[in-house]
Amino acid sequence: MLKYIVLFKFRDPQECLPTVIEKLHGMMGKIPEILSMETGADIWHNADRSYDLALTCTFADLDAIAVYDKHPAHEDARDYIYAHRIDGKIVVYEIV
Repeated sequence: MLKYIVLFKFRDPQECLPTVIEKLHGMMGKIPEILSMETGADIWHNADRSYDLALTCTFADLDAIAVYDKHPAHEDARDYIYAHRIDGKIVVYEIV
């Protein structure tokens, strides 16, 4: 089992976060490889250290992430996110 975590910074989070979150959660049920998903908007706002949004998903394995990465629902969400983001970080690790 893998944990997939992405952190996003946006040019104008107040403008785009509701749509970003809606598009991310809209993938549930459309992409069966996503076993669970959670999003959280930052409430600390600690200057350069904070990111605006965290996405946490679980997947069975790297093959499942590869399917997710190429799925049209993910591509749609990614296109919207990339149009608004200024930075992103990702980590994938095995849950032990």
